[in-house]
Amino acid sequence: MSDEQESKVAAPPAEERSRVLTLALQLVVIPLAVVAFCVALGAMFMWLTSERKDFKDYLSSLRSSTGPKRGDQARYLLNYIQESKRWQGIFDVSARISGDRDRFLMENPQAVAELVQVFEESRDRDPKTRRYVALVLGSLGGVEAAPVLQRGLDDSDPETVKNCIWALGRLQADGAAGKIIELTQHAEVSVRLMAVYVLGGLTHPQARDLLVASLNDPNEMVQWNAAFGLASRGDDAGEKVLERLLDKQYVDRFTDVTLENRQRYRVAAVEWLGKLKGEQAAPLLEPVSANDLDLRVRNAALQQLNQWKQK
Repeated sequence: MSDEQESKVAAPPAEERSRVLTLALQLVVIPLAVVAFCVALGAMFMWLTSERKDFKDYLSSLRSSTGPKRGDQARYLLNYIQESKRWQGIFDVSARISGDRDRFLMENPQAVAELVQVFEESRDRDPKTRRYVALVLGSLGGVEAAPVLQRGLDDSDPETVKNCIWALGRLQADGAAGKIIELTQHAEVSVRLMAVYVLGGLTHPQARDLLVASLNDPNEMVQWNAAFGLASRGDDAGEKVLERLLDKQYVDRFTDVTLENRQRYRVAAVEWLGKLKGEQAAPLLEPVSANDLDLRVRNAALQQLNQWKQK
């Protein structure tokens, strides 16, 4: 038998192949598709009808928990506040308040008072809870939160102290400026860093002198934040520090700082130099706009230069 004849015998007729494919489609593919659709529909129904926690549920869980679980519940509450309301992050102390906050407080008028109580109850025995609740109080605001947060500046836990500083800065609590000035000498770098940054937004006769002194802090990140704090007051005393931040190689040496935060520091330096020096900053920003390897930083410099060209 020739090869051609042999292939004709071995190959099934086209009509038979079509029947096999049709049968497979009917018995396998379609049933599987129906099952997958039903599973997806059921999952969607369960998601839509499932009970979703709100602020009161999280607060109730926090109040009823003890030990390590209480700290976890405080963290869940903070995540709920930050994610569902899309409020600003911890390093943003510009104190812009969104409409979400006002609506939230209208729906939960006792929220701040209850959290103040939780914060006080946790003193000296539950630092994890106090850290998270301080951040929530800073996000929610309210005059009744400021006194308890000021007392938190004496906490033995540096992380709680740092978070209280941030919260008071967010509340623009000028009455806390004296104590925050003292904390620019704190042994913990993170506390000093936050203190000098927040001081830029508070009014106190000694604030400027302390910020200028912090430009010589042993930690360079504290120096950066002191320069930003001064710049936010319209003071160019930290100009040289800001100029150093334009150097990507210099900033990239700080590998303990995340890449995102290094980028944020450099963008801020570009923007503050533009605000402080005006068009006189052009010689500094032009090389950045043309050659910097970080596109976001380069774009920030271009925006500053274009603003001056359009005037």
